[in-house]
Order: sequence, then structure tokens, then C-alpha cells
Amino acid sequence: MRGLIASIGGVAVLTATLLVAPGPAAAQPTTVAGLLAYYHDLSQEAERVNEELLILQEQVSAQERASAAATKAAKEAEAVADTARAKINSAQDLDEVAEVLAARRARDALSAFATSSSPDDLLVRLEAASLAQRMTGERLVGESTLAAAEVAEDKAEAASASAKAASAKAGKGAATLRERRTDLDGQIAEVREALDNLTPDQRALLAGVEDYGDDVVIPSGNIGGIIRYLMSQLGKPYLWGAVGPAAYDCSGLVQTSFRRAGVTLPRVSVQQSQVGMPVSRADVKAGDLIFYYRPVHHVAIAVDDTRAVHAPSIGETVKIGGIDEIGPITVIRRVLA
Repeated sequence: MRGLIASIGGVAVLTATLLVAPGPAAAQPTTVAGLLAYYHDLSQEAERVNEELLILQEQVSAQERASAAATKAAKEAEAVADTARAKINSAQDLDEVAEVLAARRARDALSAFATSSSPDDLLVRLEAASLAQRMTGERLVGESTLAAAEVAEDKAEAASASAKAASAKAGKGAATLRERRTDLDGQIAEVREALDNLTPDQRALLAGVEDYGDDVVIPSGNIGGIIRYLMSQLGKPYLWGAVGPAAYDCSGLVQTSFRRAGVTLPRVSVQQSQVGMPVSRADVKAGDLIFYYRPVHHVAIAVDDTRAVHAPSIGETVKIGGIDEIGPITVIRRVLA
């Protein structure tokens, strides 16, 4: 049954009655307009969760590297301590030999000279004194090294335990987000199935007019290379966590496009929104990054002052959209002049 026409995200849609079987989660809307709005809400929430998950996964990787480095340092400190202990034991053993040879009173060279009975006896006593002094010195050095090594060993073991605990905590957080994302995947799949079951007329209205960018002017320099690459990626599917070339999420598309121009950007949109210089909406030009929502969890790349390329959401493809129609703009940044 046809009804009134409503505008959702700049797209005219029918508010026809639509019967949807209730899912295991919240009940779905029963109109095309409501279903489309619900789909976009779920997609935005899923994208936010995905970006949080990507950040946590980076933290997990960093903590795992820190844990591995701390464990290695602990083993190295333990080896140094073991070497110091061995030197001390060796010095003590040799010191006992020196005591037998020189009876300790001959350790001092002057004493050896004063008490020797002959030149040969003097040489023997001097050698014994030298041996005793050297071994005693090695023991003292070993004891000092051991004390420092044991302190380093304790610190390294504590750092290793702390890094492992932080890694485990981050891992639990990532697991929770993965469960949330899986739940959203299921809900979005149900809504997407309902949208796919619309009549051809309804789908035509929902789709609107596709912009293939035939009139996009490619600028010169690195920005031109980025825009040219974006144009070649139109129609590629959206996939959470993907950085191309077969599929992308929104920030993955941005990161890969700028990498081709020799610019390294952070992985997720909230991090990317801190790079470059701020630009006003009135001064937007090709290559500028447009960030959406609060907190930021979506990004597009302007191809001119009115349109941008972005990877919208699950079930959709890389496309050109109106800068002001993609979503509420939070900040605009210029990375390349």
C-alpha cells in the first residue's frame, strides 16, 4: 500500500506499510521510511563499535609487544644475575686457593717483600698476593653487579607481569566489542533482508539517483592521484576492518587512498580527525577529509566543494554522496595543501 513520501537522509522514500517479522532483538519498524532510518541507525552504531574495536586491537597488539619486550628483558636480567653469581662463587673458590698459598698475610705486596726469605720466595709471595687481590676484586665487582642485576631482574619481572595484565584486560574489552558487533551484524542482516524484499518501485525510490562522478574534475599533484584512485574504487563493497583493495570500511578507504600519495594516516576516523589543519565548510576543496557524528566515527574524502567519496555502511558500496547529506559534520581537516 502506497503512502506519503518522506525524506530520510536527503533521499525521498515511500512510507508504505511494510510487514516485517519481528526479530529476536527489538521490534523492527513497519514502514519503509522507518525501516530505512532504523537501518542507518544500526549501521552508524555498528561503525562506531567497529572503530572502537580497531583501536582496542591496536592497544592489544601494543601491549603484547610490550609484554614480549618485558619478558625478554627479565630473561636477560636473570642471565646477568646468574653470571654474577657464578663469578662470585668462582672468586670465592679461588680466594680459598690464594689463602692456602699466601695465608692472606702475603696479599699485600709490601708484606710479601718484608717477610720473604729469598728472591724466589719473594716471587712466590708476590704472585700469591696478586692472585688474591685479583680474585677479591672480582668478587667485589661480582657482588656489585649481582646487586644491580637483581634489581633489574625484579623490575623487569614486574614490568612483564604488568604488561601481561594490561594485554589481558584489553583483550577482554575487545572480546566484548566483538560480541556487540556480532549482535549488530545480525540485526543489520535482518533489516537488510527486509529492505531487499521491497518492491522494485520502492527500491528505486530508496536508491535515488546514483552519482558516478563523470563530471568530477581531477586536480593536479598528489591530491589528483588520491581522487583518481577513489574514482577507481567506486562500487567496491563495504566491509568492517577492510583496507582494500577488494573492500573497505570508511577509514580504511581514507588510509589506503592517502598512502598511495605517500601520506601515512592513523587507522580509524577519530584518530584521523586529529591530523592536518582545520578547514571551514565554505573553504572545502578536493582532498579534504570530512568527519561525521559525535564522537567521530565516519569519514569521507571531498572530490569538490559539494560531494565526497565514502564507504557508507554494511550492505553498501563505495560511492559519491553530498557532503552535507552524508551525516552531521563534526570537523573538516586538510592533510595535503
